[in-house]
Amino acid sequence: MRPDEAVFRRHLAGGSFRTGVASGRWCTVSVSWPYAIFSVRAVDGIEYGLRFDCQDYPRTPPTARPWDIERDAPLAPERWPTGANRVSLAFNPGWKNGSCLYVPCDRQSIEGHANWLNEHPSLIWDPEVGIVHYLRIVHDLLNSGDYGGRRVP
Repeated sequence: MRPDEAVFRRHLAGGSFRTGVASGRWCTVSVSWPYAIFSVRAVDGIEYGLRFDCQDYPRTPPTARPWDIERDAPLAPERWPTGANRVSLAFNPGWKNGSCLYVPCDRQSIEGHANWLNEHPSLIWDPEVGIVHYLRIVHDLLNSGDYGGRRVP
């Protein structure tokens, strides 16, 4: 097992990750290194899949895209979460052609956004917290007042 995968698997075995699983916030669907698929539960009970690329974890932030777990393919834009403000920004299928979420903890999205380091310090990738940090941010968005449901059921 590669060192980055070993750290990732230790994070999955950690108490913070397991607490999220036990509380129904998220669950692991599959891990085929360097990719990992998780589902994250929204306030309305919809579970959204995310496929993470965890290359060079945790030193380099992962990047995640909405994922259709049943089809094992990128989630069609019409099935992405909707909402106002933060949710519409984060779940924007037009951002980088839907290849990632527009959040400060994402490897692709942080590029070119040095201002986020000062504007959103709590949302910047934290390698000590690891994957739980990203999953918490997504869970918080999907359970916020900004969340408006799925575009098309």
